[in-house]
Amino acid sequence: MSDYISVSLLTGYIKNILGAEELLHDIKLVGEVSGIRCSGPHAYFTLKDENAQIQCNCFSYAKTYLPKGGESVCLYGSVDFYPPGGKLSFNCKKIEPLGQGLLAIKLQELKNKLEKAGYFDERHKKPIPKYPSKVVVLTAKTGAVIRDIVTTIRRKNSILDINVVDVKVQGQFAEDSIISALDLVDGLGYDAIIIARGGGSMEDLMPFNSERLVYKIFDCKTPVISAVGHETDFTLCDFVADIRVPTPTASGELVGYDVEELQNALKEYCNIFKTELQNRVANAESQLINTVKFITSGLNLKIAANEGKVKQIASSLGNIFKLKSLECENNIKHIMARIDANNPMRILGQGYSKMYGSDGLPADIDSVKVGEDITILTNGGKIDAGVKKVIKIKG
Repeated sequence: MSDYISVSLLTGYIKNILGAEELLHDIKLVGEVSGIRCSGPHAYFTLKDENAQIQCNCFSYAKTYLPKGGESVCLYGSVDFYPPGGKLSFNCKKIEPLGQGLLAIKLQELKNKLEKAGYFDERHKKPIPKYPSKVVVLTAKTGAVIRDIVTTIRRKNSILDINVVDVKVQGQFAEDSIISALDLVDGLGYDAIIIARGGGSMEDLMPFNSERLVYKIFDCKTPVISAVGHETDFTLCDFVADIRVPTPTASGELVGYDVEELQNALKEYCNIFKTELQNRVANAESQLINTVKFITSGLNLKIAANEGKVKQIASSLGNIFKLKSLECENNIKHIMARIDANNPMRILGQGYSKMYGSDGLPADIDSVKVGEDITILTNGGKIDAGVKKVIKIKG
């Protein structure tokens, strides 16, 4: 089998070809810096333009200019191929700044536009509940970010309900994935939404600089916490969110209140309220006793002051009663005298009599008839008689 070659032989050919090509050595390379990181005395980053990118190495960066992410630079160096890693890179010996990169400029322009429109204003920020009952985290379920958040919360809080929605946090589909997740969870009654991912290059974090995402976060009814990147990383998501925390772990510290500390605080407050209530009851009881004493004392003074008046009124009423009694007694005697004077029996006792017809009704000379039986009432009895003759005497 002589028709194959080894990987080492192939990568050796590539390295030799690149090494022999003069156009690839001691050249100036211009582009925008992204994802710069330092390890010991060396710096590693990506240099890119609108259509391509290449990994770059700067050994002993202290001897030259160290750029920042998003900065346009000119690199002096050569193309290199590293067979053990199978990587093509550009080794630069010198770095010169050219100004802000195109991507950084566009991002700043977008930031200025949104800021001017009021999307980052503090007056639109919603408060994060101090003691939330349930939160949702939008992040990649397989990453270390969610483990850090959950672990941080559970160290102090075992009752907070934590839900996770798996979203893409990098690449061309990340923007739509995060926006769709926000549409899903915003109306489900969560106390807070955490958008989280770890650190990365400017390209890695670009989904969180999406204009559409800014609009969606701004329209959310649920408070949004941005926990994207490291402390030095800032995205548009950070500016529009209701609060930005420096790391995903910090979001766990923010929402994961200490349950034991809260319980102790509640006990302390209960004791304070109990003592305060007891003091208020004691004060109210004392005030009530004093008020009763004051009222009683006032009433006694009033009674003493009016006792003479009461006796005077009672005496006057007694005199009035006596006068009224004598008046009534005289009236009764007068009435009795009139009754006695008009008593029929008294009249009969003076020699008069009273006649009743056969029908038992009082009768006189005009009502009796000859032959009629009559009764005559006299003083001492009655007489039954018959009428023989009626003689009328003209007056």
